[in-house]
Amino acid sequence: MQINYVLFLLLGAAQGQRSIVSWGSRLQKRGASSVEDEIVVHDDHIEAMAGLSQVDLSFEGIEMTLNKGKHKEPKQILDGSIRGRARPGRLLAIMGPSGAGKSSVMHALAGRIKESSALQLFGRRYVNGKELAGDSPLPAALIEQDVNFFPHMTVRETLDFRVQLQLGSRLSKRARHKVVDDIMEQLGLTKVADSIVGNSKVRGISGGERKRLSIAVEMIASPALIFLDEPTSGLDATAATKLVQTLRDLADEGKTIVAVIHQPSQHVFDKFDDIMLVSEGKLMYFGPREEVRAYMNKYGCKAPADMGTAEHILDCVSADLLEGETAEDASNRMDRLAKNAANQNIDLGIAKTAIESNSQLQRFSSGMSHRPRSSLLTQFRLLLQRSFREISRGKLVLFVKLVQQVTTALIYGGIYSLGTNQASIQDRFGLLSLIAIGTANMAIAQSIRAFPREKSIISGELASRMYRTLPYFVGKALAEIPLVTFMSSVFGSILYRLTGLSRMTGKFRNFLGLLSMHGITAEATGLLIGAFSPSSDIALAVFPAILVINIIFDGKNISEENTPRLLKWVPKIGLIRWGFEGLCVNEFEGLEFDVGGPRRGPVAKTGADALARFGLGSRSLGDVLRAQMIITGGFYALSYLGLTLTRQRFQVMQPPLDNKQILDDAKEKEL
Repeated sequence: MQINYVLFLLLGAAQGQRSIVSWGSRLQKRGASSVEDEIVVHDDHIEAMAGLSQVDLSFEGIEMTLNKGKHKEPKQILDGSIRGRARPGRLLAIMGPSGAGKSSVMHALAGRIKESSALQLFGRRYVNGKELAGDSPLPAALIEQDVNFFPHMTVRETLDFRVQLQLGSRLSKRARHKVVDDIMEQLGLTKVADSIVGNSKVRGISGGERKRLSIAVEMIASPALIFLDEPTSGLDATAATKLVQTLRDLADEGKTIVAVIHQPSQHVFDKFDDIMLVSEGKLMYFGPREEVRAYMNKYGCKAPADMGTAEHILDCVSADLLEGETAEDASNRMDRLAKNAANQNIDLGIAKTAIESNSQLQRFSSGMSHRPRSSLLTQFRLLLQRSFREISRGKLVLFVKLVQQVTTALIYGGIYSLGTNQASIQDRFGLLSLIAIGTANMAIAQSIRAFPREKSIISGELASRMYRTLPYFVGKALAEIPLVTFMSSVFGSILYRLTGLSRMTGKFRNFLGLLSMHGITAEATGLLIGAFSPSSDIALAVFPAILVINIIFDGKNISEENTPRLLKWVPKIGLIRWGFEGLCVNEFEGLEFDVGGPRRGPVAKTGADALARFGLGSRSLGDVLRAQMIITGGFYALSYLGLTLTRQRFQVMQPPLDNKQILDDAKEKEL
């Protein structure tokens, strides 16, 4: 009865997947349209924006130091000279040679420097003339250089998913459809609305279109300030120009845009209003784009008449020797530019006397809200549908998995031909052991290859509180069940007939159920490894050790009595042990063997005698299934904990003067 109940759950989950109703586009746009009467005003739906329609960002004294150890000199990433201002309606480009500290400046301003005990971060930031707290992120969208999406979702589906979670039921279906179409048209994505996004392994939209999609998903929140880390990297000249023109259009609407740009073409360069030049962590220039060429001619180096400004200014702020320069000349040029930049008169839009006390500093939340906008049921439905869509649309992955299952079953079937003599007892144990090990190996390996990449996406979504971790895990687990059940059925059906496993009533059905449950437990194990691993490489490095331990304690390689005392708990959570024991109990119960022919040790007349050789048979199939369910649930709970513990935290920016001195004094006392 219990094995039948598990089979019912597995098959029922597959049916439940097909009954999910797809959702329509859900988004809202500022400004009314033909569906104006259906759009609910949502000025307060993003707490991070704090009601700000425009953001005037000023900053000064940005300094970052990396302590390498007690006996090593600290590395200064930013030297404290970084200051400037990003204003509404203007594009600010942060430029400089490779390794100059451009991305560090941008992430420091956004409050997104990853937390580290080895880092020290100082500086002041001001929003609309008021000082921002050091532990507060800016009310802004940050678009990283490499933005990951679920590759098998279309552009429209990607936007739909995020909008429904962020806005919930605030808009009608018709209004959401209308506004999604509007934002795709604004960002030039209408032609690829129904194309899958893709990635490096799945062919989808182009790199430029993917960059514009990364902006589109952030525009759902209608941010007044947008940071972009090298948005034109990897794009050809045409795609880069189109993308920066999109940024130009957003700035013209009143947005504040800050972008790290590496080696732009002259067409791209000309679309920016303000330029910040950084080299070796020092400010080299801040001011209007129109003035930078003359400034560099005066303080840096003369530009040939036929050289573009973008190329010229990067040459000037590079520590590399220019044509005809000596090492001393290059050093003097860099010192001269840094000194003049430090003396530049930059209007930060603030008054020194207006700097407020810490208790009055502005603070913004790091996400849209302290809790998701949509209900748990909505989160679960959308996450389940997304997970199932990714699985079902990955045709190449499905084909490879199917080939693996069929090939393995044919190999086993070509080797094993089971009878009822004494030798077949050993063959049965060997075959069932291979099945348990092989199923676990393939399921864990596939899971840990895929999940770290998925984690890079969901970590950002969880950090922005789009949804909770629980509905994600439940949705992902249920989405995997139909695939595991199907693949197990294909493998088991071929193998069972070819090898001659027991034909007793109900044994084949139980075999498929046990195989499916074993595969689900293995998937949970892979998820656990992936949750605590920062990358696929680390997960794959940990995997062999975990698999070997599971094989050692699989129930036949070492007896329970001789297991070291400190490791007595390992067999109780042994992935392969429970899978192997369940398959053995199902196969051997009720079997009778011939006593003639070749022998392998003491004669076993019945399946119960054979099970007793390995200390098996004392537990029922229900006991095995309960143990596997507990292990699966425990691994999912630990995976939940893993995602929580590895969630990104960001460095707090300390004021540049007093607090820095306090820290320096504390260090001297320690020494």
